[in-house]
Amino acid sequence: MLPKKDFRVLIVYPNLSMMLTPSYTVGLFTALLKEQGYVVDLFDCTPYMSTLEYLGEPLAVTRANKLPGNSRQFDAQALFGDPKTDLIGDFAKRLEDMKPHAVVFSTVVEDTWPQAREMLDVLTKYPKIKSILGGVYATMSADSIIASPSTQCVGEGEGERTVLEFCEAVRQETSTTEILGTRAKDGAGKIVHNKPRPLVDINQVVPDFSLFDERRFYRPLGAKIWKAIPLETYRGCPYTCTFCNSPAQVIMAREKEQGSYLRRKSMPTLKREIETMIERYQPDFFYINDDAFMARPKPEIAEFAEMYKDIKIPFWFQTRFEDIDEEKLTWLQDVGCYRISFGLEHGNEQFRREKLLRRMTNQFILDQSKIVAKVGIPYTLNNIIGLPYETRELFFETVKLNREIATFDSLSVNIFVPYHGTPMREYAIKEGWLDPGRQTTSVISESILEMPPPYLSAQEIMSLQRVFPLYVSMPESRYPEIKRAETQDEEGDKIFAALSDEFYRTKYGEDEASRKLTFAG
Repeated sequence: MLPKKDFRVLIVYPNLSMMLTPSYTVGLFTALLKEQGYVVDLFDCTPYMSTLEYLGEPLAVTRANKLPGNSRQFDAQALFGDPKTDLIGDFAKRLEDMKPHAVVFSTVVEDTWPQAREMLDVLTKYPKIKSILGGVYATMSADSIIASPSTQCVGEGEGERTVLEFCEAVRQETSTTEILGTRAKDGAGKIVHNKPRPLVDINQVVPDFSLFDERRFYRPLGAKIWKAIPLETYRGCPYTCTFCNSPAQVIMAREKEQGSYLRRKSMPTLKREIETMIERYQPDFFYINDDAFMARPKPEIAEFAEMYKDIKIPFWFQTRFEDIDEEKLTWLQDVGCYRISFGLEHGNEQFRREKLLRRMTNQFILDQSKIVAKVGIPYTLNNIIGLPYETRELFFETVKLNREIATFDSLSVNIFVPYHGTPMREYAIKEGWLDPGRQTTSVISESILEMPPPYLSAQEIMSLQRVFPLYVSMPESRYPEIKRAETQDEEGDKIFAALSDEFYRTKYGEDEASRKLTFAG
């Protein structure tokens, strides 16, 4: 048995090309594994250009190209560095150089599973190395992942304790097939299903991001480029949106008698973590990655504001219109809230209520948006296009509601992805619009649904996504031009380019220098 100081663990972070900010989970695993005294290193896939066509450029660049006026111009190469291309070759070289005893694939989602699978295939050439893979996709689709020939062990649910036990079993040369919260293959290839693991106390670990390249901390947001550190204040989401797999995690924890998946950090814990992040990394921005930051009792918002008042570092979060009021927003603005993202998703009340289980009226949304505007915090509206049962008429109801809100300063529109663990995926399969075995793709790629008329086709969805900001922001008298720009042919592309340039100049000004992002520091 190796001494802990000689035991080597390689964390692998599969990721979309240049998807910004370090993974919070990787930070947690790094801290826990270092605490054990192991030698820990990271192979971050973020700098690599994907071999998949739809992920073939930095995600931030893709979004800027697809959504006119949605982002200020910036030099991606100067910010991110030259992209790398030989993911598999570099991974194999890292294995040869480091000679890890255990490899931990962290935070695998459906978009990155093909990438992770390629890397698992490389590991088959190194039979002495033990590996485990976890993440939301591993939790929601454990059967299919463990069935992959190169997969040894899958972690289901939270991985903090699972990863520690797995690595210690490898170090002690004992079985890795009996670890709680996993599915694993024994020596004969038989799949062993283990019992679920109790949920963790999220107050106990401060993440360690020291293994990430310094450039990974920089994130374009608003008019500046910030050195941003992620924070988790709340694990889980109390809402039940049918397009999101967060509700499934809550349900699974309840069904497995693990307790409530919804947990919030205490303010003393959060303050200690923030102070540690400031001391270690000197950030000028905090990126709160909770599903719904303000979905907590009002006194707790007041407690957060009181705790944060002396920190004076701007922060961002996402939340829902149901959870805001003027007083709470004012508290947060006073202590540094830089901007907020709100999920609007769809503009038709009935569709939103019956299909998405988001029970807000349009009038309520309009009223709440006026409160945000009154307080003066800039905000983004998030929209989804290409949901099951969506028609062109329904699409324009989303356009209409965005136009009526008007006070947002940016918007996003993502193509619906039928993620495992979501009711919307099951709707699509039931209707025959989705092959259950087809690989899901990124929110910035083509829809994989095959819906018949009058529902939107994959091509219509792509076309409407690219002109969505134009429909929302330009006068209705320009709609005929915008409609022609939907068609991706020579004339349509020319019109689209001209409209996008006009929109960009109107939004950000005629002076090129003033339109570019600048560093916050």
